[in-house]
Amino acid sequence: MNEKMNEIPDWENPNIFSIGKERAHSTLLPFESFNEALGNWEDSKYFKSLNGNWKFNWVKTPKERPKEFYKEDFKVDTWKEIDVPSNWQMRGYGIPIYTNVKYPYSVNTEDVPKIDHNYNPVGSYRRNFSIPSNWIEREVIIHFAGVKSAFYIWINGKKVGYSQGSMTPAEFNITKYLINGENILAVEVYRWSDGSYLEDQDMWRFSGIFRDVYLYSIPKVHIRDFFALCELDENYENAILKVKVKIINSGKENIEQNKIEISLLDEKRQYVESEILMSEIFMIKSNTEHVIELQANIDSPNKWTDETPYLYDLILKLENSSHQITEVEHCKIGFRKIEIDEKGSLLINGKSIIFKGVDRHEHDPDHGRAIPYSRMIEDIVLMKRNNINAVRTSHYPNHPKWYDLCDKYGVYVVD
Repeated sequence: MNEKMNEIPDWENPNIFSIGKERAHSTLLPFESFNEALGNWEDSKYFKSLNGNWKFNWVKTPKERPKEFYKEDFKVDTWKEIDVPSNWQMRGYGIPIYTNVKYPYSVNTEDVPKIDHNYNPVGSYRRNFSIPSNWIEREVIIHFAGVKSAFYIWINGKKVGYSQGSMTPAEFNITKYLINGENILAVEVYRWSDGSYLEDQDMWRFSGIFRDVYLYSIPKVHIRDFFALCELDENYENAILKVKVKIINSGKENIEQNKIEISLLDEKRQYVESEILMSEIFMIKSNTEHVIELQANIDSPNKWTDETPYLYDLILKLENSSHQITEVEHCKIGFRKIEIDEKGSLLINGKSIIFKGVDRHEHDPDHGRAIPYSRMIEDIVLMKRNNINAVRTSHYPNHPKWYDLCDKYGVYVVD
């Protein structure tokens, strides 16, 4: 049985979901300084967008694909270009498919998890990129925010990995594959995979690299993940802010004196309670992950609701033993408590509330599933103008920017 499974393509093998992919984590991006972290992602010296025009080839079946297109000496000069992010059906390649309870015809329910090899279009993407000089001696991660439905990635002719699960991000550490100067990135995308059996809801079917692609750079000792939880007291007045941080040391040496500091700022960019709300000095061994859990009391914070969407800035800062800042992370948080009482009423901060909500697909008449940020804002402004205070993300995880907008404008999310 195992020998037979090894002969099956990864995109038809239910035992394989990813190869060489980084572990999942919250949406984060490293910054160089405290002030930089309060700006936009594009302001970070450790961020590089790979959105734009890529060389592109499209075929109807896997056997027709240019199998060696990832090699450094493979010429793509005659290929056409496609904008990333986009759905290739919206650019004239193949057709979009709408269906509800019935599977698309390439997905065969009589032979699960097989995919029809006679119609499983493949898109081959190529582009070059270079690494900023200030990223030397740091780790480099490539982030695909959304690719449908399965894909392989190569850097400079070397296979990096594979991923499926198209509505959540995929990240790969590409440090060891990089060279000085121009690097070649190749991505091979399959329209259907065994994951298509699960990614089957009432919606239009599109394909391709439909969300952002970018690089970011991290130090050897860095924040891999963090989670912030706000707990209001029984009177819904004061709060406890709990922060769990996962720090990893990918270097070869043990680090004795690292420090993490956490600050909270209000909407006027004033420190809450104190400049450093919580901190801890820690040591971390090489090639290990260290978990830190901190908490602080917050007196009478402004509460978040759909009508008063008050948000604070949470800043996490790492320092080395020389007191140099090595990494800064940032996110927006709101203080709120959601519960259901004994009568079955939904309470927000102790007050009964009624959801006036809608279902929302990530769908655009001009761009398919590759929703521009400006269109997201149009959607949420239209909702608020019509007194809509809740949205259901039908039927999959949305772009992280949508959740940020819901926080900012005051919309409850049923995810």
